[in-house]
Amino acid sequence: MRRLIDVGDHGFRAEDTVDAGRALRRAVNAARDAGGPVRLILPPGDYHVWPETAPRRELFVSNTVGIDPRFATKSIGLLLDDLEGVEVVADGARLVAHGRMTALAIVDGSGVTVDGLEVDWAVPTVIDVTVADAGVDGNGAWRELTVPACTRFRIDGTDVVWMSEPSPFTGELYWSGANALAYSQVSDPTTGRTRRAACPLFEGVASIERVDAATLRVTYATASPAQDRGLVYQLREIDRDHPGMLVLDCADVELRRMRIDYLHGFGLVAQNSQDLTLDGLVFRAPGGSGRVTAGFADFVQCSGMRGRVDIRDCEFDGPHDDPINVHGTYLAVTGAEPARLSLQYQHDQTAGFPAFGDGESVELVDRRTLQPVHTATVRGVTGPTGRDIASAARPITIGVADPLPPAVLAAARSGRLAAENTTRTPEVTITGCTFCRVPTRAILVTTRRPVRIEGCRFEGIAMPCIQIAADASGWWESGPVTEVAIVGNTFRDVTAGVLEVAPSVPADAAPVHGTVRFEGNDVGLAAALFAELRGLKAFTARANRVRHPAGEAAVIRADAGVHVEWDGPESPALRP
Repeated sequence: MRRLIDVGDHGFRAEDTVDAGRALRRAVNAARDAGGPVRLILPPGDYHVWPETAPRRELFVSNTVGIDPRFATKSIGLLLDDLEGVEVVADGARLVAHGRMTALAIVDGSGVTVDGLEVDWAVPTVIDVTVADAGVDGNGAWRELTVPACTRFRIDGTDVVWMSEPSPFTGELYWSGANALAYSQVSDPTTGRTRRAACPLFEGVASIERVDAATLRVTYATASPAQDRGLVYQLREIDRDHPGMLVLDCADVELRRMRIDYLHGFGLVAQNSQDLTLDGLVFRAPGGSGRVTAGFADFVQCSGMRGRVDIRDCEFDGPHDDPINVHGTYLAVTGAEPARLSLQYQHDQTAGFPAFGDGESVELVDRRTLQPVHTATVRGVTGPTGRDIASAARPITIGVADPLPPAVLAAARSGRLAAENTTRTPEVTITGCTFCRVPTRAILVTTRRPVRIEGCRFEGIAMPCIQIAADASGWWESGPVTEVAIVGNTFRDVTAGVLEVAPSVPADAAPVHGTVRFEGNDVGLAAALFAELRGLKAFTARANRVRHPAGEAAVIRADAGVHVEWDGPESPALRP
Protein backbone atom coordinates (compact mmCIF):
# COMPACT_ATOMS: atom_id res chain seq x y z
CA MET A 1 0.00 0.00 0.00
CA ARG A 2 1.35 3.37 -1.03
CA ARG A 3 1.56 6.21 1.43
CA LEU A 4 -0.09 9.42 0.12
CA ILE A 5 1.77 12.73 0.14
CA ASP A 6 -0.09 15.78 -1.19
CA VAL A 7 1.80 18.86 -2.37
CA GLY A 8 -1.17 20.89 -1.15
CA ASP A 9 -0.22 19.88 2.38
CA HIS A 10 3.21 21.40 1.84
CA GLY A 11 2.16 24.90 0.86
CA PHE A 12 0.89 24.77 -2.73
CA ARG A 13 -2.31 26.69 -3.51
CA ALA A 14 -3.85 26.49 -6.96
CA GLU A 15 -4.90 30.14 -6.88
CA ASP A 16 -1.31 31.31 -6.33
CA THR A 17 0.86 32.38 -9.27
CA VAL A 18 4.02 32.75 -7.22
CA ASP A 19 6.89 30.27 -7.07
CA ALA A 20 5.69 26.71 -6.42
CA GLY A 21 9.22 25.40 -6.04
CA ARG A 22 9.28 25.45 -2.24
CA ALA A 23 6.10 23.38 -1.92
CA LEU A 24 7.38 20.90 -4.51
CA ARG A 25 10.71 20.50 -2.72
CA ARG A 26 9.05 19.96 0.63
CA ALA A 27 6.77 17.29 -0.81
CA VAL A 28 9.65 15.51 -2.59
CA ASN A 29 11.68 15.53 0.62
CA ALA A 30 8.72 14.03 2.49
CA ALA A 31 8.41 11.30 -0.15
CA ARG A 32 12.09 10.50 0.19
CA ASP A 33 11.95 10.42 3.99
CA ALA A 34 8.85 8.19 3.99
CA GLY A 35 10.67 5.25 2.41
CA GLY A 36 8.80 2.46 0.69
CA PRO A 37 6.06 2.97 -1.90
CA VAL A 38 4.73 6.55 -2.02
CA ARG A 39 2.08 8.26 -4.12
CA LEU A 40 2.97 11.95 -4.51
CA ILE A 41 -0.14 13.93 -5.44
CA LEU A 42 0.07 17.19 -7.41
CA PRO A 43 -3.41 18.76 -7.18
CA PRO A 44 -4.72 20.51 -10.31
CA GLY A 45 -3.29 23.95 -10.98
CA ASP A 46 -0.31 25.79 -12.47
CA TYR A 47 3.04 25.18 -10.77
CA HIS A 48 5.33 28.08 -11.67
CA VAL A 49 9.04 27.34 -11.26
CA TRP A 50 11.87 29.87 -11.57
CA PRO A 51 15.61 29.36 -12.11
CA GLU A 52 16.59 31.62 -9.21
CA THR A 53 14.87 29.47 -6.59
CA ALA A 54 15.03 26.07 -8.30
CA PRO A 55 17.47 23.35 -7.20
CA ARG A 56 20.77 23.75 -9.01
CA ARG A 57 23.05 20.89 -10.02
CA GLU A 58 26.23 20.61 -12.05
CA LEU A 59 25.24 17.99 -14.62
CA PHE A 60 26.76 17.02 -17.95
CA VAL A 61 24.32 15.80 -20.57
CA SER A 62 24.81 14.15 -23.95
CA ASN A 63 24.31 16.21 -27.13
CA THR A 64 23.98 19.56 -25.36
CA VAL A 65 26.81 22.00 -24.60
CA GLY A 66 29.62 19.63 -23.69
CA ILE A 67 31.80 20.92 -20.87
CA ASP A 68 31.28 24.63 -21.59
CA PRO A 69 31.58 26.07 -18.05
CA ARG A 70 28.92 28.71 -18.78
CA PHE A 71 26.26 26.01 -18.83
CA ALA A 72 27.55 23.46 -16.32
CA THR A 73 24.95 24.34 -13.69
CA LYS A 74 21.39 23.30 -14.45
CA SER A 75 18.35 24.85 -12.74
CA ILE A 76 15.62 22.21 -12.26
CA GLY A 77 11.98 23.09 -11.61
CA LEU A 78 10.83 19.73 -10.25
CA LEU A 79 13.75 17.60 -9.09
CA LEU A 80 12.88 14.00 -8.19
CA ASP A 81 16.22 12.84 -6.85
CA ASP A 82 17.22 9.76 -4.89
CA LEU A 83 13.69 8.35 -4.82
CA GLU A 84 12.57 4.73 -4.88
CA GLY A 85 9.07 3.42 -5.55
CA VAL A 86 7.47 6.86 -5.98
CA GLU A 87 4.46 7.47 -8.23
CA VAL A 88 3.74 11.12 -9.05
CA VAL A 89 0.04 11.58 -9.87
CA ALA A 90 -0.54 14.94 -11.57
CA ASP A 91 -3.83 14.99 -13.50
CA GLY A 92 -4.69 18.66 -14.10
CA ALA A 93 -1.28 19.85 -12.87
CA ARG A 94 0.73 22.06 -15.23
CA LEU A 95 4.41 22.70 -14.57
CA VAL A 96 5.23 26.16 -15.99
CA ALA A 97 8.94 26.90 -16.40
CA HIS A 98 10.38 30.41 -16.61
CA GLY A 99 13.55 31.45 -18.36
CA ARG A 100 16.13 28.84 -19.32
CA MET A 101 15.93 25.75 -17.14
CA THR A 102 15.10 22.06 -16.91
CA ALA A 103 11.43 21.61 -16.08
CA LEU A 104 11.61 18.07 -14.65
CA ALA A 105 14.53 15.81 -13.74
CA ILE A 106 14.57 12.29 -12.29
CA VAL A 107 18.06 11.60 -10.95
CA ASP A 108 19.46 8.57 -9.10
CA GLY A 109 16.00 7.02 -8.84
CA SER A 110 14.43 3.59 -9.09
CA GLY A 111 10.83 2.66 -9.80
CA VAL A 112 9.72 6.29 -10.36
CA THR A 113 6.54 7.04 -12.33
CA VAL A 114 5.15 10.42 -13.41
CA ASP A 115 1.54 10.27 -14.59
CA GLY A 116 -0.64 13.01 -16.09
CA LEU A 117 1.66 16.03 -15.73
CA GLU A 118 1.56 18.86 -18.29
CA VAL A 119 4.78 20.78 -19.01
CA ASP A 120 5.06 24.21 -20.61
CA TRP A 121 7.13 27.37 -20.65
CA ALA A 122 5.69 30.77 -19.76
CA VAL A 123 7.59 32.30 -22.70
CA PRO A 124 8.90 29.65 -25.10
CA THR A 125 12.44 30.16 -26.39
CA VAL A 126 11.35 29.49 -29.98
CA ILE A 127 9.50 32.40 -31.59
CA ASP A 128 6.66 31.31 -33.89
CA VAL A 129 5.96 34.12 -36.40
CA THR A 130 3.00 33.74 -38.77
CA VAL A 131 2.76 35.69 -42.01
CA ALA A 132 -0.89 36.69 -41.60
CA ASP A 133 -0.96 38.84 -44.74
CA ALA A 134 1.35 40.28 -47.37
CA GLY A 135 1.11 42.72 -50.24
CA VAL A 136 2.40 45.86 -51.92
CA ASP A 137 1.26 49.47 -51.56
CA GLY A 138 2.67 52.90 -52.30
CA ASN A 139 5.34 52.48 -49.65
CA GLY A 140 6.59 49.16 -50.96
CA ALA A 141 6.12 45.49 -50.14
CA TRP A 142 4.84 44.64 -46.67
CA ARG A 143 4.06 41.73 -44.41
CA GLU A 144 1.72 41.61 -41.46
CA LEU A 145 3.20 39.28 -38.86
CA THR A 146 1.43 37.79 -35.85
CA VAL A 147 2.95 36.10 -32.81
CA PRO A 148 1.43 34.14 -29.92
CA ALA A 149 0.09 36.10 -26.95
CA CYS A 150 2.92 34.81 -24.74
CA THR A 151 5.61 36.20 -27.08
CA ARG A 152 7.17 39.47 -25.90
CA PHE A 153 8.89 41.94 -28.23
CA ARG A 154 9.83 45.56 -28.73
CA ILE A 155 10.69 47.52 -31.87
CA ASP A 156 14.11 49.15 -32.08
CA GLY A 157 14.24 51.15 -35.32
CA THR A 158 14.16 48.58 -38.11
CA ASP A 159 14.81 45.66 -35.75
CA VAL A 160 12.51 43.50 -33.66
CA VAL A 161 13.91 42.48 -30.30
CA TRP A 162 12.38 39.30 -28.85
CA MET A 163 12.38 39.07 -25.06
CA SER A 164 11.77 36.67 -22.23
CA GLU A 165 9.73 37.69 -19.24
CA PRO A 166 11.72 39.70 -16.66
CA SER A 167 12.89 37.89 -13.56
CA PRO A 168 10.66 38.73 -10.58
CA PHE A 169 13.79 38.55 -8.42
CA THR A 170 16.22 40.74 -10.37
CA GLY A 171 14.06 42.52 -12.93
CA GLU A 172 16.49 41.40 -15.65
CA LEU A 173 15.50 39.52 -18.79
CA TYR A 174 16.44 35.85 -18.94
CA TRP A 175 17.19 36.17 -22.64
CA SER A 176 16.68 38.41 -25.67
CA GLY A 177 17.60 38.38 -29.35
CA ALA A 178 16.93 40.29 -32.53
CA ASN A 179 15.08 39.55 -35.77
CA ALA A 180 15.65 36.03 -37.18
CA LEU A 181 17.89 34.92 -34.27
CA ALA A 182 20.54 32.28 -35.08
CA TYR A 183 18.44 29.51 -36.63
CA SER A 184 15.14 29.19 -38.42
CA GLN A 185 12.76 26.77 -40.02
CA VAL A 186 9.38 27.22 -41.68
CA SER A 187 6.10 25.35 -41.28
CA ASP A 188 3.31 25.28 -43.83
CA PRO A 189 -0.08 24.68 -42.16
CA THR A 190 -1.64 23.84 -45.53
CA THR A 191 0.69 20.97 -46.45
CA GLY A 192 1.66 19.98 -42.91
CA ARG A 193 5.34 20.11 -43.87
CA THR A 194 8.09 21.76 -41.84
CA ARG A 195 11.59 22.30 -43.21
CA ARG A 196 14.81 24.00 -42.27
CA ALA A 197 15.05 27.29 -44.15
CA ALA A 198 16.41 30.82 -43.88
CA CYS A 199 14.05 33.48 -42.55
CA PRO A 200 13.49 36.42 -44.96
CA LEU A 201 11.16 38.42 -42.69
CA PHE A 202 13.73 40.94 -41.51
CA GLU A 203 15.81 41.41 -44.66
CA GLY A 204 15.72 44.75 -46.48
CA VAL A 205 13.43 46.32 -43.88
CA ALA A 206 12.42 49.97 -44.37
CA SER A 207 10.22 50.29 -41.29
CA ILE A 208 8.43 48.29 -38.61
CA GLU A 209 5.37 49.30 -36.65
CA ARG A 210 3.41 47.60 -33.89
CA VAL A 211 -0.23 47.15 -34.87
CA ASP A 212 -1.30 45.63 -31.55
CA ALA A 213 0.14 43.45 -28.78
CA ALA A 214 0.55 40.46 -31.11
CA THR A 215 0.88 42.03 -34.59
CA LEU A 216 3.66 43.80 -36.49
CA ARG A 217 3.63 45.43 -39.91
CA VAL A 218 6.98 45.26 -41.71
CA THR A 219 7.56 47.43 -44.79
CA TYR A 220 10.44 46.64 -47.13
CA ALA A 221 12.70 48.63 -49.43
CA THR A 222 11.39 46.67 -52.41
CA ALA A 223 8.19 46.46 -54.42
CA SER A 224 8.43 42.68 -54.92
CA PRO A 225 5.53 41.02 -53.09
CA ALA A 226 6.22 38.26 -50.58
CA GLN A 227 5.03 34.78 -51.51
CA ASP A 228 4.83 33.29 -48.05
CA ARG A 229 1.39 34.28 -46.77
CA GLY A 230 0.21 31.74 -44.18
CA LEU A 231 3.62 30.26 -43.41
CA VAL A 232 4.97 30.11 -39.87
CA TYR A 233 8.65 30.92 -39.30
CA GLN A 234 10.16 29.33 -36.19
CA LEU A 235 13.14 31.27 -34.82
CA ARG A 236 15.61 30.35 -32.08
CA GLU A 237 19.15 30.52 -30.79
CA ILE A 238 21.35 27.41 -30.91
CA ASP A 239 22.82 26.76 -27.43
CA ARG A 240 21.24 23.65 -25.89
CA ASP A 241 22.03 24.90 -22.40
CA HIS A 242 19.60 22.62 -20.52
CA PRO A 243 17.76 19.41 -21.21
CA GLY A 244 14.07 20.24 -21.09
CA MET A 245 13.52 17.08 -19.03
CA LEU A 246 16.09 14.58 -17.78
CA VAL A 247 16.26 10.96 -16.62
CA LEU A 248 19.78 10.39 -15.30
CA ASP A 249 21.38 7.35 -13.67
CA CYS A 250 18.00 5.74 -12.94
CA ALA A 251 16.31 2.36 -13.25
CA ASP A 252 12.72 1.55 -14.19
CA VAL A 253 11.29 5.01 -14.91
CA GLU A 254 7.84 5.43 -16.46
CA LEU A 255 6.37 8.65 -17.86
CA ARG A 256 2.67 8.26 -18.63
CA ARG A 257 -0.11 10.40 -20.12
CA MET A 258 1.97 13.56 -20.04
CA ARG A 259 1.23 16.58 -22.21
CA ILE A 260 4.40 18.37 -23.35
CA ASP A 261 3.42 21.78 -24.72
CA TYR A 262 7.01 22.94 -25.07
CA LEU A 263 10.52 21.88 -24.05
CA HIS A 264 13.43 24.30 -23.98
CA GLY A 265 16.94 23.09 -24.73
CA PHE A 266 17.39 19.46 -25.65
CA GLY A 267 14.06 17.79 -25.07
CA LEU A 268 13.71 14.75 -22.82
CA VAL A 269 17.15 13.18 -22.35
CA ALA A 270 17.45 9.71 -20.81
CA GLN A 271 21.11 9.05 -20.04
CA ASN A 272 23.01 6.15 -18.49
CA SER A 273 19.79 4.62 -17.17
CA GLN A 274 18.05 1.26 -17.37
CA ASP A 275 14.48 0.45 -18.46
CA LEU A 276 12.54 3.50 -19.64
CA THR A 277 8.84 3.56 -20.58
CA LEU A 278 7.13 6.48 -22.31
CA ASP A 279 3.40 5.75 -22.56
CA GLY A 280 0.82 8.12 -24.03
CA LEU A 281 2.96 11.27 -24.09
CA VAL A 282 1.81 14.09 -26.38
CA PHE A 283 4.47 16.51 -27.61
CA ARG A 284 2.45 19.28 -29.24
CA ALA A 285 1.95 23.03 -28.87
CA PRO A 286 -1.39 24.00 -27.28
CA GLY A 287 -4.24 24.33 -29.77
CA GLY A 288 -5.47 27.84 -30.47
CA SER A 289 -2.34 29.43 -29.01
CA GLY A 290 -0.75 30.49 -32.30
CA ARG A 291 2.19 28.30 -31.39
CA VAL A 292 3.32 25.40 -33.59
CA THR A 293 6.70 24.55 -32.02
CA ALA A 294 6.79 22.11 -29.12
CA GLY A 295 10.54 21.57 -28.88
CA PHE A 296 13.74 23.65 -29.13
CA ALA A 297 15.56 20.58 -30.55
CA ASP A 298 14.92 16.82 -30.21
CA PHE A 299 11.93 15.50 -28.29
CA VAL A 300 13.43 12.25 -26.91
CA GLN A 301 17.15 11.45 -26.80
CA CYS A 302 18.28 8.15 -25.24
CA SER A 303 22.04 8.04 -24.72
CA GLY A 304 23.93 5.16 -23.14
CA MET A 305 20.75 3.37 -22.05
CA ARG A 306 20.56 -0.31 -21.15
CA GLY A 307 17.77 -2.80 -20.60
CA ARG A 308 14.79 -1.66 -22.63
CA VAL A 309 13.40 1.54 -24.10
CA ASP A 310 9.65 1.23 -24.67
CA ILE A 311 7.91 4.16 -26.38
CA ARG A 312 4.23 3.57 -27.07
CA ASP A 313 1.12 5.51 -28.10
CA CYS A 314 2.94 8.85 -28.14
CA GLU A 315 2.41 11.83 -30.44
CA PHE A 316 5.36 13.85 -31.76
CA ASP A 317 4.35 17.12 -33.44
CA GLY A 318 6.50 20.18 -34.05
CA PRO A 319 10.13 19.63 -32.94
CA HIS A 320 13.21 21.47 -34.20
CA ASP A 321 15.17 18.23 -34.55
CA ASP A 322 14.60 14.48 -34.31
CA PRO A 323 11.57 13.27 -32.29
CA ILE A 324 13.39 10.08 -31.19
CA ASN A 325 17.12 9.33 -31.20
CA VAL A 326 18.51 6.23 -29.46
CA HIS A 327 22.27 5.80 -29.55
CA GLY A 328 25.49 5.16 -27.68
CA THR A 329 28.72 7.15 -27.90
CA TYR A 330 32.02 6.24 -29.50
CA LEU A 331 35.09 7.56 -27.72
CA ALA A 332 38.42 7.89 -29.51
CA VAL A 333 41.22 5.68 -28.23
CA THR A 334 44.08 8.14 -27.69
CA GLY A 335 46.60 5.92 -25.92
CA ALA A 336 47.14 2.35 -24.80
CA GLU A 337 49.08 0.13 -22.45
CA PRO A 338 48.72 -3.65 -22.43
CA ALA A 339 45.84 -3.55 -19.92
CA ARG A 340 44.76 0.10 -20.02
CA LEU A 341 43.23 2.46 -22.59
CA SER A 342 43.07 6.23 -22.71
CA LEU A 343 39.82 7.53 -24.20
CA GLN A 344 38.49 10.92 -25.24
CA TYR A 345 35.13 12.43 -26.23
CA GLN A 346 35.31 13.91 -29.72
CA HIS A 347 32.17 16.01 -30.25
CA ASP A 348 31.99 19.36 -28.49
CA GLN A 349 28.34 18.79 -27.52
CA THR A 350 28.98 15.49 -25.72
CA ALA A 351 31.47 15.23 -22.86
CA GLY A 352 31.95 15.44 -19.11
CA PHE A 353 30.08 12.30 -17.98
CA PRO A 354 31.26 8.74 -17.33
CA ALA A 355 30.90 6.49 -20.38
CA PHE A 356 32.04 3.25 -18.72
CA GLY A 357 31.60 1.45 -15.41
CA ASP A 358 33.50 -1.38 -13.81
CA GLY A 359 32.48 -4.79 -15.16
CA GLU A 360 30.91 -3.42 -18.35
CA SER A 361 31.91 -4.51 -21.84
CA VAL A 362 33.99 -2.41 -24.23
CA GLU A 363 34.21 -3.08 -27.95
CA LEU A 364 37.05 -1.55 -29.94
CA VAL A 365 36.31 -0.73 -33.57
CA ASP A 366 38.28 0.59 -36.49
CA ARG A 367 37.31 4.26 -36.73
CA ARG A 368 37.34 4.20 -40.53
CA THR A 369 35.23 1.08 -41.11
CA LEU A 370 33.47 0.63 -37.73
CA GLN A 371 34.42 -3.04 -37.84
CA PRO A 372 35.06 -4.61 -34.40
CA VAL A 373 38.64 -5.61 -33.61
CA HIS A 374 38.46 -6.61 -29.93
CA THR A 375 36.07 -6.96 -26.97
CA ALA A 376 37.09 -6.75 -23.33
CA THR A 377 35.69 -6.42 -19.82
CA VAL A 378 36.32 -3.14 -18.02
CA ARG A 379 38.32 -3.31 -14.79
CA GLY A 380 38.67 0.11 -13.20
CA VAL A 381 37.71 3.53 -14.58
CA THR A 382 38.99 7.06 -14.02
CA GLY A 383 37.52 10.21 -15.54
CA PRO A 384 34.70 12.71 -15.13
CA THR A 385 31.88 12.11 -12.68
CA GLY A 386 29.25 13.90 -14.76
CA ARG A 387 28.29 15.84 -11.63
CA ASP A 388 30.95 18.56 -11.23
CA ILE A 389 32.84 20.98 -13.43
CA ALA A 390 36.11 20.20 -11.62
CA SER A 391 36.18 16.67 -13.08
CA ALA A 392 34.54 17.41 -16.44
CA ALA A 393 37.75 17.56 -18.46
CA ARG A 394 39.54 14.86 -16.47
CA PRO A 395 41.33 12.34 -18.74
CA ILE A 396 39.42 9.08 -19.20
CA THR A 397 41.17 5.76 -18.68
CA ILE A 398 39.75 2.27 -18.44
CA GLY A 399 41.49 -0.92 -17.43
CA VAL A 400 40.72 -4.21 -19.17
CA ALA A 401 40.56 -7.61 -17.54
CA ASP A 402 43.03 -9.28 -19.91
CA PRO A 403 46.02 -7.77 -21.74
CA LEU A 404 45.34 -6.57 -25.27
CA PRO A 405 46.72 -8.74 -28.09
CA PRO A 406 49.80 -7.17 -29.71
CA ALA A 407 48.01 -6.25 -32.96
CA VAL A 408 45.16 -4.58 -31.07
CA LEU A 409 47.62 -2.73 -28.84
CA ALA A 410 49.46 -1.44 -31.90
CA ALA A 411 46.20 -0.29 -33.53
CA ALA A 412 45.13 1.43 -30.31
CA ARG A 413 48.43 3.29 -30.10
CA SER A 414 48.14 4.40 -33.73
CA GLY A 415 44.93 6.34 -33.13
CA ARG A 416 42.89 4.11 -35.47
CA LEU A 417 40.38 2.82 -32.89
CA ALA A 418 37.22 3.95 -31.15
CA ALA A 419 35.58 2.42 -28.09
CA GLU A 420 31.90 1.67 -27.43
CA ASN A 421 30.25 0.55 -24.20
CA THR A 422 28.22 -2.42 -25.43
CA THR A 423 26.58 -2.97 -22.04
CA ARG A 424 24.77 0.34 -22.40
CA THR A 425 22.82 -0.66 -25.50
CA PRO A 426 19.06 -1.13 -25.08
CA GLU A 427 16.36 -3.19 -26.70
CA VAL A 428 13.97 -0.70 -28.33
CA THR A 429 10.26 -0.87 -29.14
CA ILE A 430 8.38 2.07 -30.64
CA THR A 431 4.71 1.25 -31.15
CA GLY A 432 1.50 3.12 -31.95
CA CYS A 433 3.18 6.53 -32.22
CA THR A 434 2.50 9.38 -34.67
CA PHE A 435 5.03 11.79 -36.16
CA CYS A 436 4.18 15.00 -38.00
CA ARG A 437 5.59 18.45 -38.80
CA VAL A 438 9.12 17.08 -38.43
CA PRO A 439 11.98 18.96 -40.21
CA THR A 440 14.44 16.07 -39.85
CA ARG A 441 14.14 12.31 -39.39
CA ALA A 442 11.36 10.94 -37.21
CA ILE A 443 13.41 8.11 -35.65
CA LEU A 444 17.15 7.55 -35.43
CA VAL A 445 18.25 4.33 -33.82
CA THR A 446 21.63 2.64 -33.43
CA THR A 447 21.69 -0.18 -30.91
CA ARG A 448 22.85 -3.76 -31.28
CA ARG A 449 19.87 -5.21 -29.41
CA PRO A 450 16.52 -5.89 -31.15
CA VAL A 451 14.58 -2.90 -32.48
CA ARG A 452 10.87 -3.01 -33.35
CA ILE A 453 8.94 -0.10 -34.88
CA GLU A 454 5.31 -1.11 -35.24
CA GLY A 455 1.90 0.46 -35.86
CA CYS A 456 3.24 4.02 -36.15
CA ARG A 457 2.16 6.80 -38.50
CA PHE A 458 4.62 9.11 -40.28
CA GLU A 459 3.29 12.19 -42.10
CA GLY A 460 5.26 14.69 -44.17
CA ILE A 461 8.67 13.96 -42.63
CA ALA A 462 11.25 16.24 -44.28
CA MET A 463 14.13 13.74 -44.23
CA PRO A 464 14.12 9.92 -44.27
CA CYS A 465 11.43 8.77 -41.85
CA ILE A 466 13.75 6.28 -40.14
CA GLN A 467 17.53 6.53 -40.13
CA ILE A 468 20.17 4.04 -39.02
CA ALA A 469 23.58 5.67 -39.03
CA ALA A 470 26.64 5.26 -36.68
CA ASP A 471 29.92 7.12 -37.09
CA ALA A 472 33.27 7.73 -35.47
CA SER A 473 33.98 10.90 -37.39
CA GLY A 474 31.07 13.33 -36.93
CA TRP A 475 28.59 12.99 -34.08
CA TRP A 476 30.39 9.86 -32.80
CA GLU A 477 27.03 8.18 -32.16
CA SER A 478 27.35 4.39 -31.92
CA GLY A 479 26.83 1.67 -32.95
CA PRO A 480 25.65 -1.21 -35.21
CA VAL A 481 22.13 -2.60 -35.38
CA THR A 482 21.69 -6.36 -35.67
CA GLU A 483 17.96 -6.84 -36.26
CA VAL A 484 15.37 -4.16 -36.94
CA ALA A 485 11.70 -4.93 -37.62
CA ILE A 486 9.58 -2.18 -39.21
CA VAL A 487 6.10 -3.68 -39.20
CA GLY A 488 2.55 -2.47 -39.88
CA ASN A 489 3.32 1.24 -40.09
CA THR A 490 1.71 3.94 -42.22
CA PHE A 491 3.88 6.39 -44.17
CA ARG A 492 2.29 9.38 -45.92
CA ASP A 493 3.69 12.21 -48.05
CA VAL A 494 7.13 10.59 -48.09
CA THR A 495 9.56 13.01 -49.76
CA ALA A 496 12.98 11.59 -48.79
CA GLY A 497 12.39 7.86 -48.35
CA VAL A 498 10.98 5.73 -45.56
CA LEU A 499 14.43 4.43 -44.53
CA GLU A 500 18.05 5.46 -44.76
CA VAL A 501 20.84 3.16 -43.59
CA ALA A 502 23.96 5.26 -43.76
CA PRO A 503 26.92 4.48 -41.49
CA SER A 504 29.87 6.81 -42.08
CA VAL A 505 32.20 4.32 -43.71
CA PRO A 506 33.80 4.03 -47.17
CA ALA A 507 31.73 2.55 -49.97
CA ASP A 508 33.98 -0.52 -50.18
CA ALA A 509 33.85 -1.27 -46.43
CA ALA A 510 32.22 -4.40 -45.04
CA PRO A 511 28.63 -4.02 -43.78
CA VAL A 512 28.28 -2.37 -40.38
CA HIS A 513 24.64 -3.21 -39.78
CA GLY A 514 22.75 -6.50 -39.81
CA THR A 515 19.21 -7.05 -41.11
CA VAL A 516 16.19 -4.78 -41.54
CA ARG A 517 12.80 -6.45 -41.99
CA PHE A 518 10.11 -4.23 -43.58
CA GLU A 519 6.75 -5.97 -43.43
CA GLY A 520 3.04 -5.11 -43.80
CA ASN A 521 3.58 -1.35 -44.14
CA ASP A 522 1.41 1.10 -46.10
CA VAL A 523 3.55 3.65 -47.93
CA GLY A 524 2.41 6.74 -49.83
CA LEU A 525 5.34 8.28 -51.71
CA ALA A 526 5.45 11.92 -52.78
CA ALA A 527 8.80 11.38 -54.54
CA ALA A 528 10.42 8.38 -56.17
CA LEU A 529 12.94 7.47 -53.47
CA PHE A 530 11.75 4.61 -51.27
CA ALA A 531 14.94 3.77 -49.35
CA GLU A 532 18.69 4.29 -49.38
CA LEU A 533 20.73 1.38 -48.08
CA ARG A 534 24.48 1.42 -47.41
CA GLY A 535 26.60 -0.59 -45.02
CA LEU A 536 23.77 -3.11 -44.44
CA LYS A 537 23.86 -6.89 -44.80
CA ALA A 538 20.25 -7.51 -45.78
CA PHE A 539 16.91 -5.78 -46.35
CA THR A 540 13.83 -7.98 -46.64
CA ALA A 541 10.36 -6.68 -47.51
CA ARG A 542 7.10 -8.61 -47.41
CA ALA A 543 3.42 -7.78 -47.94
CA ASN A 544 3.85 -4.02 -48.17
CA ARG A 545 1.61 -1.63 -50.04
CA VAL A 546 3.52 1.09 -51.88
CA ARG A 547 1.78 3.92 -53.72
CA HIS A 548 4.16 5.34 -56.25
CA PRO A 549 4.30 9.02 -57.23
CA ALA A 550 2.48 9.76 -60.47
CA GLY A 551 4.44 8.63 -63.47
CA GLU A 552 7.47 7.42 -61.53
CA ALA A 553 8.64 4.07 -60.26
CA ALA A 554 9.69 3.86 -56.64
CA VAL A 555 13.44 3.46 -56.17
CA ILE A 556 15.69 1.69 -53.69
CA ARG A 557 19.27 2.91 -53.85
CA ALA A 558 21.52 0.20 -52.46
CA ASP A 559 25.20 -0.68 -52.39
CA ALA A 560 26.14 -3.84 -54.26
CA GLY A 561 26.87 -5.61 -50.97
CA VAL A 562 23.33 -5.21 -49.63
CA HIS A 563 21.11 -8.24 -50.14
CA VAL A 564 17.65 -6.90 -51.04
CA GLU A 565 14.67 -9.26 -51.07
CA TRP A 566 11.18 -8.00 -51.96
CA ASP A 567 8.25 -10.40 -51.70
CA GLY A 568 5.01 -8.93 -53.02
CA PRO A 569 3.66 -6.48 -55.57
CA GLU A 570 4.87 -2.97 -56.36
CA SER A 571 8.52 -3.84 -56.07
CA PRO A 572 10.69 -0.69 -56.27
CA ALA A 573 13.41 -0.42 -58.86
CA LEU A 574 16.83 -1.29 -57.45
CA ARG A 575 19.60 1.17 -58.32
CA PRO A 576 23.19 1.65 -57.15
